[in-house]
Amino acid sequence: MNLFTAAVAAITSLTIGAVGAACGATVESRSHAEKGISLYKSGRVSDAISEFRHAVEIDPRNADYHNNLSLVLQANGKLPEAINEAQVAVKCRPGSPDSRINLADLLFAARNYPDAERSYRQALKLTSANAQCHYKLGLCLQAAKKFDEAQCEFAAALKLQPHDAKARILLVHLLREKKSADAACTQARLAVKYAPENPDAHLSLADSLKDLRKDSEAIKEYQQVLQLQPDHANAKYVKQCIEYFKGRRI
Repeated sequence: MNLFTAAVAAITSLTIGAVGAACGATVESRSHAEKGISLYKSGRVSDAISEFRHAVEIDPRNADYHNNLSLVLQANGKLPEAINEAQVAVKCRPGSPDSRINLADLLFAARNYPDAERSYRQALKLTSANAQCHYKLGLCLQAAKKFDEAQCEFAAALKLQPHDAKARILLVHLLREKKSADAACTQARLAVKYAPENPDAHLSLADSLKDLRKDSEAIKEYQQVLQLQPDHANAKYVKQCIEYFKGRRI
């Protein structure tokens, strides 16, 4: 699994939100919601869905309940229903960036990139300093092959969180695709500086150095990848690169 694939897999990772007293929930609906959280955590997803359905029936304007129901529905493979619930949550609380990001994540999972992009941008209007939202929007734009716009979003995320290795490595990939070798290498060196134990950072630097024909430096970075993670997903490719450079008698 490459870094972009891993990032896409993580974008809709399930995080059930706690139910706070400020939600305006009734005692009965809150009881169902808290039971739903407990059931989900114990692996009883179908039962958790039932409890959250009870909660939203009692308090249909509670955005937290709809958000949590959307997430457990997604966990149960019911993505269209999950999106519907997330849309209701946004209607219940239009000023909540979290609700809009949750909806965008689900739309992204459904590969509905235009609507996902729209929802991420709406969230950023409410929380422009949210590095993760910029990062997720970047992933969405990259998946939609809008590479220049994706590059801008990864850069925005890094401006807010300079040590974010994932965003920086993805930025390196985009720069390499655009044949901006020097810029890619600069970003890759920063990735290694901020995340020296991250094998993907070293791999991005190795590839960038290879583009610049800096073979001696490149082979050291490829070797570092295997030292840090011998079973790396791209280990076969890395070994091929090392053998290639050795064949050239560096």
